[in-house]
Amino acid sequence: MISKLYANKIIYTFLILFLHFFGLNLVAQEMKANADSLTKMVFTLASDSLKGRFPGTFEDSLTAAYIAGKMSQAGLIPLVGDSYLIPFEITLYREVCENSSVNIRGRELVAGEEFAVNPLSPVAFVKGEVVDATNMGMAQGKIAFLEISRDSVVYKVTDLKERGFEALLFYDSTSSSISFGKINGAGFPLPVLSVSSGVASELIGKSGTKVTVSTNTRIVKAKTYNIAGITPSEKKNYTLAGAHYDHLGFGGTGSGSVRPGEDKIHPGADDNASGVSSVLEVARLLAANKFGDNSEKGFAVAAFGAEERGLIGSAILADTLMKLGRLPDLMINLDMIGRLRDNKLQAGGVGTFGGADSLLTAINGDFGFDLVTTKEGSGPSDHSSFNSKKIPVLYFTTGVHSEYHTPADSAALVNVEGLAKVTDFIATIIRHSATPTFNPQYIQLEESSMPARTSFKVTLGIIPDFTYDKGDGFRIGPVSDGRPAQKAGLMEGDIIVEMGGRKIANIYDYMSALGQIKKGEIVEICFIRAGSQKSVKIEL
Repeated sequence: MISKLYANKIIYTFLILFLHFFGLNLVAQEMKANADSLTKMVFTLASDSLKGRFPGTFEDSLTAAYIAGKMSQAGLIPLVGDSYLIPFEITLYREVCENSSVNIRGRELVAGEEFAVNPLSPVAFVKGEVVDATNMGMAQGKIAFLEISRDSVVYKVTDLKERGFEALLFYDSTSSSISFGKINGAGFPLPVLSVSSGVASELIGKSGTKVTVSTNTRIVKAKTYNIAGITPSEKKNYTLAGAHYDHLGFGGTGSGSVRPGEDKIHPGADDNASGVSSVLEVARLLAANKFGDNSEKGFAVAAFGAEERGLIGSAILADTLMKLGRLPDLMINLDMIGRLRDNKLQAGGVGTFGGADSLLTAINGDFGFDLVTTKEGSGPSDHSSFNSKKIPVLYFTTGVHSEYHTPADSAALVNVEGLAKVTDFIATIIRHSATPTFNPQYIQLEESSMPARTSFKVTLGIIPDFTYDKGDGFRIGPVSDGRPAQKAGLMEGDIIVEMGGRKIANIYDYMSALGQIKKGEIVEICFIRAGSQKSVKIEL
């Protein structure tokens, strides 16, 4: 018979073991992303009340404050200065002011009825003779007249300025409206004005008409933010996980919306409420488990502003950290990770430091993602800003979809369980980055350069499938309704292998070929669909 003392000892030992293993289980549970927490954050960030998180708006400020509050709750301290909020200024839009005028042969035209100033025009006063610029060479001091579509104007202004023209009057016979709203974009080098059909009839074929043009425009600026926090320690080395929090507001022309004609809230749930929510959940997980207290390195998180306007926020933060001597050892960017499909996750930047591929493969052993990796550390998202500073980067996305940059990118479509799985994957990478053996050394890649957007005179109306990197073509993502690709019968999943007689091996070849095509040109496109090669001719 077991003595009472021995029995108590067994019970005590069992209790200690129970508490020990129960405690470990609690830690294990804590190290798993909370799907409910992620859901709440995604729905909050993509709610109608934040009106699409357009940079410089009141709702943008509310979003920044919400994110800063989450960083504070996680126990982080500001990464820069004494505030999580790091303000910077952007150009919100350009608009036309009063007192713009056009005078033809002594007659003042009626603003809004007979002419309208493009807001991208500079403030200017020009007098000169109007000439048809269609086939004219140098024309110092003249005012150009062209009958073209308003979408084509942007491709003409630089050439006209270089040929000596002082202003452009144009008529678009395909549009019943001559007016412009507020526009965001780089300014034109000369005044540009749209004129009515009546005014056009006075100018067509009548070179030498004396015209006086006065344009009065202004640039409206606004404040937006980067938000950044770091573990409260003296450690100089750290990994930074970041995601952009801005989106397109109500869309519109020049916003980047795939449906610019729809004046509706673009909620941006996947792009990029998903990435921000994951970054904040990673911060909560790691801070709750005292990550950084006993590790070699710390970690930081950031939410970048004005990414959709050209990576402005991340570029500013990277510059700031470089000046402070506080750039991270590794930057991890999360952009659109809320639509996990077929368990496929893309990881970019694996060529920017040695051992990246093997690291991700080893960690993925516990997750089982269908992991698609690409080497490049540059591209159209915030990791590029850090890669340009010679910082190793990793970029994660679950890919583009048909709701991308539309009012349909709603929180209800986010795969929360998939988002939680990606979040756990990122947290595991960051925990590994704190080990003494992890010391990523930057590798400079010879990367293809992508032509600037302004060099494109035409568009097919497709979104690239950024997860495709086999080197045998450019795979089409979502196709916009009513655009040339859709009209010609091209479909999502088609792989373009030749365009206009040029071989296409990847997205860079595609962009380069697109930049060489002129408006109105008929181009033959060869593509692969379901293993068979086909071709179509498209007028662009």
